[in-house]
Amino acid sequence: MERTFTNFLKALRGADVPVSVADTLDAMEVAKLVGWKDRELLKTSLSFALAKSEEEKQAFEETFEDFFQADSFRNREEDGEERQRDRSSVSADQAESELARMLLEDDQAGLALSVEQAAAAIGVENIRFFTQRGLYVQRIMNQMGLQDLDAQISELGRQAGQGMPGGGGGMPGEGSGQGGDAGQMREQLQEQRAYLFEQVRDFVEQQLQLHGAATSKELKEDRLRRSRLGNLDKRDQEEMRKIVDKIAKRLVALYARKRKIKDRGHLDVRRTMRKNYANDGVMFHLEWKMRKLDKPKVMAICDVSGSVASVARFLLQFLYALHDVLSGVRSFAFSGKLIETSDFFERHLVDDAVDKVMNAVGYMPTDYGQSLSDFREGFLDQVDKRTTIIILGDARSNYTDPRADIMRELYERSKRVIFLNPEPPPLWGTGDSETRRYRPYCHVMKECSTLNHLERLVEDLLESANKLA
Repeated sequence: MERTFTNFLKALRGADVPVSVADTLDAMEVAKLVGWKDRELLKTSLSFALAKSEEEKQAFEETFEDFFQADSFRNREEDGEERQRDRSSVSADQAESELARMLLEDDQAGLALSVEQAAAAIGVENIRFFTQRGLYVQRIMNQMGLQDLDAQISELGRQAGQGMPGGGGGMPGEGSGQGGDAGQMREQLQEQRAYLFEQVRDFVEQQLQLHGAATSKELKEDRLRRSRLGNLDKRDQEEMRKIVDKIAKRLVALYARKRKIKDRGHLDVRRTMRKNYANDGVMFHLEWKMRKLDKPKVMAICDVSGSVASVARFLLQFLYALHDVLSGVRSFAFSGKLIETSDFFERHLVDDAVDKVMNAVGYMPTDYGQSLSDFREGFLDQVDKRTTIIILGDARSNYTDPRADIMRELYERSKRVIFLNPEPPPLWGTGDSETRRYRPYCHVMKECSTLNHLERLVEDLLESANKLA
């Protein structure tokens, strides 16, 4: 039962229901308390322990029903009274294997149990790909005793041949009854064998849906994470937003926990001893030296011209999803001129905000020099040694003055300047790219064209903030 429960939790994770170690322990305690006999009680109780949001509860409901469904075989309609009479005349006592006996008796419950036991024995929960269906069907059938069944069917065919006139038997009529019984039994076993294959195939397909879904999602997610953001189809946008949300939640959980640990500070021995004089020095009450934590300020300056806008979209989604561990996130967008866009993203969904930004400053020739001048005039006095400036763009300024002197001022006033370029490094400095003139005034300059690049950037940012806290 423990293995079944573990496989169920794997299926839940494959259905995008996050199950932590603590959730697993809680769910196991719940299962012990309510038992396994009352299916609805078990489902309701585990739902409280494992599913939090409405989406997770819906996914839990569907996964539970699929995983713990009654796997009894479908009842087949008999093809007329003659076939029923033929079947009833064959005795299951002649079966040479347990599988043959269950097939001859049409033991649906026994067959279902045998399929489940065989599936557990060969590890059907490890199925991951559509192309593995036939392999797992064959393994389950072999585990159930297919070879012995086929051997008996072959032997029955030989006996039926011997019982036929001219088949090598004795006097006419001798053995014909035995040959007829053998032929009838062979026909019934062949029919049941085909039916069993059909049921096992359906069972394996159900397992593929449960256990292979996670692998399919992982493969698709891996592909999207490595794809250049400027090349994504519109149909992938929604999936990408979900991936960004998932990554952001993981980072928030990780670094918020680290901050809570750091919040406690160091043990203040003197104050602790003074407070516990009345306890004969036994330290019942601890005093901590507390430090005020200054969360880093982040200013994101994003080029929203052309394909760069798609990268900017996800960077901004990341930053605004991390408000629990980053304070003072402010965003700016430019192509020909620069404006602050923080309010757009605070009042609207990311997609709507990007649309509004594009309408305000997008679709214009890129002028990095003018945009840096706009930032200097309006916001340079708000940059200090706690400020991390992230510039996202390809540094292509249409041969206008790039104003590298302003980049030097930002470099000197801020904690860090990070320049993210969606273009691959071999293209930096070619044509109208001003990357080489900006590079001396950047603490970090790296390629950023995929979701994996963005994730590493944000994680580095949070790691640096955590070390300074």
